[in-house]
Amino acid sequence: MKNNIYKKLLLVGVVLLVTNSLFAQKVVRYDLYVKDTLVNFSGKEKRAIAVNGQIPMPTLTFTEGDTAEIYVHNQLNESTSLHWHGLFLPNKEDGVPFLTQMPIEPGTTHKYTFPIIQHGTHWYHSHSGLQEQIGMYGSMILKKRNDDPTFRKGIDDLPTVPIILSEWTDYKPENVHRMLHNASDWFAIKKRNHSKLCRSHPRRSF
Repeated sequence: MKNNIYKKLLLVGVVLLVTNSLFAQKVVRYDLYVKDTLVNFSGKEKRAIAVNGQIPMPTLTFTEGDTAEIYVHNQLNESTSLHWHGLFLPNKEDGVPFLTQMPIEPGTTHKYTFPIIQHGTHWYHSHSGLQEQIGMYGSMILKKRNDDPTFRKGIDDLPTVPIILSEWTDYKPENVHRMLHNASDWFAIKKRNHSKLCRSHPRRSF
C-alpha cells in the first residue's frame, strides 16, 4: 500500500517537473551600454549618443512568453532612461523618469524586467530630455510562439528585418524644440520654401 502511494507521489513529482520545464519562462538578457560619441552625417562632427557603439540602438528580439531582462549601463555624464513604446508591461518598468522610476544616473546600472505578452514589431527610446533625437532609439522584434494556435507556418517563421526611418539635424535638439514651440518659420526659410508656401495658399474673401 505504502509502495503504491510512494510510486504515485513520485509520478506526480516527475509530471510536475516535466510540466514546469516545458512551460517555464525563458529569460532573455541584454546589456546596453549608453555612451557619448561623435558622428559626421553632414560634413560636421556633432555629438550623439550610441548604445553598444551603434546608432540606432541594437534590435532587441524576444518570443512571446519570454521574460525580458535588460541592463542599462549609463556611461554618460547625464541621467538617462528607456521607454518601451507600445509594450504591455508593469507600470514600474515603463521608463518615465520621476513618474515610474528614478533617472538612471551617470555611472550606474539599472535593470528592467518584464514579461513579453504580445508579438509584433515595436520600438524603444530614451525618455530623458531630447536624447532620442541624437541616437537613442531602436527596434524590438517580438516573435509569435510556435505553439500559438494562430501560428502560420511559412509566414510567422520568416525572418523579420526591421527598417527604421529617422532623420538627423546638426542643430541642437533643444534649439529645434524651442523654435518649433515659438512657431518660427526658420526651417522653412532655410529650405527656401517659405515664400512658396505663402504663394500657394493665398488668402480668400467670402
